[in-house]
Amino acid sequence: MIITIDGPAGSGKSTAARNLAKALGIAFLDSGATYRAAVWKAMQAGLDLDDEQAVAASTRSAEMHFVRQGDALQVLLDGRDVTGDIRRPEVSENASRIARSPVVRAILVEMQRNLGAELGSFVTEGRDQGSVVFPHADVKFYLDASPQTRARRRCDELCQAGHEADHDEVLAAIIDRDQRDSSRSAAPLVCPDGAICIDTSDNTIEQTMQQLFDAVRSLGPEKGS
Repeated sequence: MIITIDGPAGSGKSTAARNLAKALGIAFLDSGATYRAAVWKAMQAGLDLDDEQAVAASTRSAEMHFVRQGDALQVLLDGRDVTGDIRRPEVSENASRIARSPVVRAILVEMQRNLGAELGSFVTEGRDQGSVVFPHADVKFYLDASPQTRARRRCDELCQAGHEADHDEVLAAIIDRDQRDSSRSAAPLVCPDGAICIDTSDNTIEQTMQQLFDAVRSLGPEKGS
């Protein structure tokens, strides 16, 4: 069983995907971590992120592994634990820069598909999982929320991780990223064909999870078990 959850930053898709995977007893594939890890590797090497060929070569040489540790996911890049490093604000902001590159995206899409093949049944989240990476997924979701709600959630996430966060700056960054993600030529952010759309603006995590779980369960025991 393959379940995809797409949506813009701060829509709640990451938390939802992790929780749904846990509830269903299947794996979680964090596609965003592949982009962040690729950016982190390029930044550490001092590469110009607008140099498509240099970033592509760096990404192609990357050795990434996801290790499940209880409810958490450890991200290993070239043998090093970068789980915390790739969550830094500057890394997240730069992720969409390399995501605009068709060459880099193609490398990471192949990597995600290979990871998925190894996992078998899984829940994955991102911005093109149901539209590009796994278009034949058994269940597709698209989560959305107002920019203000998403900015508040992102600020809370950054503060919990020990980083400073200014709401207005985070909101501006989210609006800018929305524009870039939806207008890029390579796999723009869209609601995938056949996806179940959920607005999480006024939802608690529990309410969103109930909607997701009910939708999967309604498909029958062969998919909802």
